[in-house]
Order: sequence, then structure tokens, then C-alpha cells
Amino acid sequence: MNLKYLKLGRSSHLVELPDLSNAKNLEAIDLRLCKGLISVHPSVFTLNKLEKLHLGGCISLVSFQSNIHLSSLRYLSLAGCIALKEFSVTSKEMIKLNLELTGVKQLPSSIGLQTKLEKLLLAHSSIENLPESFKLLTRLRHLGLQDCRNLRSLPELPSSLITLDASGCVSLENVTFPSTSLQMLKENKTRVSFWNCLKLNEHSLIEIGLNAQINMMKFARQHISISRHHYDARGTYVYPGSSVPQWLVYRTTHDYMTIDLSSANHSSPLGFIFCFIVPQVPSQGFILRFNISVDECEDIQLYLDRPGREIRSDHVYLIYDRGFSRYLNSRVKIQPKFKIKVTAESRTLTSEYVSLMILKGFGFSPIHTSQYLNLTQHMEMVEGPSIPIPYSISSIVYSILLPICIELFLLNVLFRTAAIFYWVLVIFILATAILFLINFGVVLR
Repeated sequence: MNLKYLKLGRSSHLVELPDLSNAKNLEAIDLRLCKGLISVHPSVFTLNKLEKLHLGGCISLVSFQSNIHLSSLRYLSLAGCIALKEFSVTSKEMIKLNLELTGVKQLPSSIGLQTKLEKLLLAHSSIENLPESFKLLTRLRHLGLQDCRNLRSLPELPSSLITLDASGCVSLENVTFPSTSLQMLKENKTRVSFWNCLKLNEHSLIEIGLNAQINMMKFARQHISISRHHYDARGTYVYPGSSVPQWLVYRTTHDYMTIDLSSANHSSPLGFIFCFIVPQVPSQGFILRFNISVDECEDIQLYLDRPGREIRSDHVYLIYDRGFSRYLNSRVKIQPKFKIKVTAESRTLTSEYVSLMILKGFGFSPIHTSQYLNLTQHMEMVEGPSIPIPYSISSIVYSILLPICIELFLLNVLFRTAAIFYWVLVIFILATAILFLINFGVVLR
């Protein structure tokens, strides 16, 4: 059969697929909103040219499993399959996987084999945890976990991640980050949200704060010198908290402060990171609008995302906006000392903006390339260089065996005993063999 595209979407009477073994040229199957579909024929998993499979909205589908590791599937969507409980399909070519609005509680441990996966969507699912193999997804860039209300912990995530949205994960308690801050420096997160994750333990909140500092400063540093004026980069971090992080240079509990950058080096551009302490907002909405005036001039407005549901507690909202940084750079060159005042509003479901009467403070920090480099150097000094395993073990072995060899050799010279010379030779050969195996083993690792 030369059939390449099978489209049976909205077929309300379709209960199951027939055997498609002979349709060897199939590249795409669209079964969206087939509400009566109960099962997918196993032959689908043997189609070596199948790249796209859409099963979104198949509300009767309970299981989607295969022991076969698919060879060609790149896009798989099961979004809205609300009855789906069992899922264990993987493909070495998978780029995007959508499991939003499903009853899936666990991902297969083999998901780590999908090293080409770039986007994973699990929002509003029943997922309870992510497997440890998750960090092997070295190309994963976007992870959506919004309103995964059963999710309790996050393992170490791959450093390739750019966006992480865990808003509304009300049971989330623990988030694991790389064991050292130097490893965090390899990350490139630009948008991270932990809205309403109020069960996060203290250790996780501290780690999130450090992770935010590293990634925000790195992001600002990367975009300070971009010359394309039409390119406006933005990085954001949101997590529960009631105080401005200590690493920001200027901090206040009011809605205004005076900034003095007279001593700053203005020969190269500065980046500016803002922090707002967003209070509890009982109403639903879509957008937060921050009105920022500099020396009581016309307001500059920043529009930032917020959860659609209520904001249940104070949150730290960090942002770097290149467009606003560019504006402030032009002001600083003329007048390095200025006053900043901030007011905040929330857009309601009726598209009106309601003032947030209490903004519990904000922070401000100028970022220069040298500051980021100083941060990395400081981390290297604090953590210190690690001693290579071969070197450390070799030192121990030699410190023990070398004196013994020398002593036996001297005894051989004094007493001219062949037996002693023999043992000197044996010990020397053994020591050399042990060190070779140790070094060879470490290299293999």
C-alpha cells in the first residue's frame, strides 16, 4: 500500500483500528476526537515510517503501551485522553510528546532513551513523579507540568532545559538540582514558574533561589551586548517567597527607591534585573502589569504572566527584560542617579486591570559582564578543583609501596640475598600493574 496519511478524526463510531501491517508507507495518522476509540491495533507500533500520531481527545482510550522501541515516531499527542491510565511508548526519534489532561501517573523508565526529545507536555495530568532517567534527556528544552496536582518531587533535570512551568503543583515538596553550583552554570533556563507551589520545603526554596540567581545573571550577560535592536529577550523566575533575594544590589519593602549608578562603568552596556514581591491575589486573571516610572516620567509597562487561578501567597518574581534594560541604559548615561517607583495591576477575566493595593517590595540590580565572571570565579574558589581519582589513588599507592621497595632493595645490597631482590621485583611489577588498572578503569568510566 502507498497510503502515507490516514485521517479519521471525529469518527464517533470508530472503536478500534484494523491491522495496518501492510500500510508500510504510513507517515501520519490523525485520530483526534474519536471519542469511541478504545484501543489502537499493535500493528501501529511496527510502522517504520510513521512520524506523527495524533490521538488527542480520544476520551475512551484507556491504555497505550508497547514493548517495541519505535524507530521513526517524532510527534505523539494523547492530549485530552482523560481515561488514559497506562502509557509506555518510546521512540528514539521522538521530538515532542503531549500527555496533557490524561490520567497517566507514571512515565516509563525507558523515557531516558529518547535523547532527541525537545518538548514534553504533562499539564493537568495525574503524574506523581518523574523517573531518575529523566536527566538523560539531553535535548529537552521545554517541560510543562502546570496543575499536576499529584506531583510530589522533581528529580535532577537535564541542563538543556530552557522553560520549566510547574505552576499549580500544589503537592510539590522537593526539587532536586545539580549537586554543585558549578554544574548549575551549565544550565540555560530562561523561564521558570513555581506559582502556588506552597508545599516546597525550605531546602528546595533555597536551591531554587540560587538557581534563579545563576540563570538570571547568565541570561542577562548573554543578552547585554546583542546589537540587533529588534530582538527583545526576556527571562523570568517565579517561586514562593516574601522577601527580595539578598544578591540584588538594591532592595526595598516599599514601592519606590533611589538608584545611584554614578560609580558604575558606563563604557559598556549594563543589564538590569528586577524583582517584585507579588502579594496574594484572590481573583482569577491572566496578566500582571507593572507600571515603572523613572524620575516620575511616563510609565514603562511590563506585562508578565500569572496563573489563571488565584495567587495564594506572596511570590518572588524575577525578570530581565532587554527592551527595558536598553531604555534604562540610555537614561543612566545622562542621569546616573534616579528614582524608581512601581505599581502593579492584575488583568481580570473581563480584561479589566485591578490595582494590587499592596506591593510588598521590589529589588533592582545592575548586571555587568564582569559581575557574572566574578560570580563564576567565586563559585570555583568556594567549591575548589576536584582532585583526579587516578592522581589521588596513585599517590596513596606510591606512598605505601615505594618505601617498602626501597627498604627491600637496600637489604638486598647489604646482604646480597637473591630472595630479597626477587621480592623487590615482584612488588614493583604489582604496583605498576595496580596503577595501570586503576587509571585505565577511571578512563573507562
